[in-house]
Amino acid sequence: MKNYQTNNPNRLRVKRLYNKKGDMKIALIGDERYENRGEIKDLIFKLKQKFGDQLTIVSRGNQMGIEKWVRKFCIELDVNYIEYNLASTPMNLYSGMSEEYYDKPHHPTQKLHQYDLIAQNADKIMYFGQIDIKEWKHFEKRVYWNDKKVTFVQ
Repeated sequence: MKNYQTNNPNRLRVKRLYNKKGDMKIALIGDERYENRGEIKDLIFKLKQKFGDQLTIVSRGNQMGIEKWVRKFCIELDVNYIEYNLASTPMNLYSGMSEEYYDKPHHPTQKLHQYDLIAQNADKIMYFGQIDIKEWKHFEKRVYWNDKKVTFVQ
């Protein structure tokens, strides 16, 4: 077995901070009861100023709470937007999965699969409000496996 030198100055070490395209995907997800619209709009505006056209906002596509406002403000501020809505819902203009993924019968684990997709596809994750303990245990595993960090906003 060949020994590799870890302190070799000619060896290149690259830490991947962003995906290959240079885009920054930030997930803004949260509780259905979280309704602080002003904070969400200010955050999206500041992110747009910082990252410009390289910014993509990711959410779960829920019709209530923060994700309703994230979608609205992304469209208003002309920010790239992707949502990973449930497989039991129809595909829409902002859906992040292929057409075959949608229009399936409802299953309780579809909500957990949304967390899988968020953890795999987002560079940064922000969660607003409270999270159910069962969902948190699943989400925590996915975040750990994908080596991501979550910022919680109460």
